[in-house]
Amino acid sequence: MFCDEIDLCDTDFYARALEILETRKVDMVIGSKLAEGASDERPLLRHLGSIVINGMLRLALDFKGTDTHGLKAFRRSVVAPVAGRCVVDKDLFASELVIRAEREGVAIREIPVRIKEKREPSVHLFRRVPNVLKNLVKLVIAIRLRR
Repeated sequence: MFCDEIDLCDTDFYARALEILETRKVDMVIGSKLAEGASDERPLLRHLGSIVINGMLRLALDFKGTDTHGLKAFRRSVVAPVAGRCVVDKDLFASELVIRAEREGVAIREIPVRIKEKREPSVHLFRRVPNVLKNLVKLVIAIRLRR
């Protein structure tokens, strides 16, 4: 199964991710905008936003990867139960999914992607900040305190 963001594109990701999943050694492939070798061709402010939110996730939740948003491929049978335990929506659902999968031992591999914005996001970055911060607090409580 594939999951992507409507405003991002790296058509090569799908073939590379499928090839990795077919090895049966990995259950989830994350297309990382921040991994070594990635090319993030979005506006600088959006790129910096990715760096900041992923840094916050590493500090607050011990996230081990480089990126939680964007392109993903996974085995539905493995990841669907994880998704069922997620409690946040909208801006941080993808982050919660990846972090819960990581904590539950799902075999994850990140691969660098080259992304371009196909269109401007429908919600301005700064308008998203209050909801992202609210959901980050909710996520920390759900993962750190309730497990």
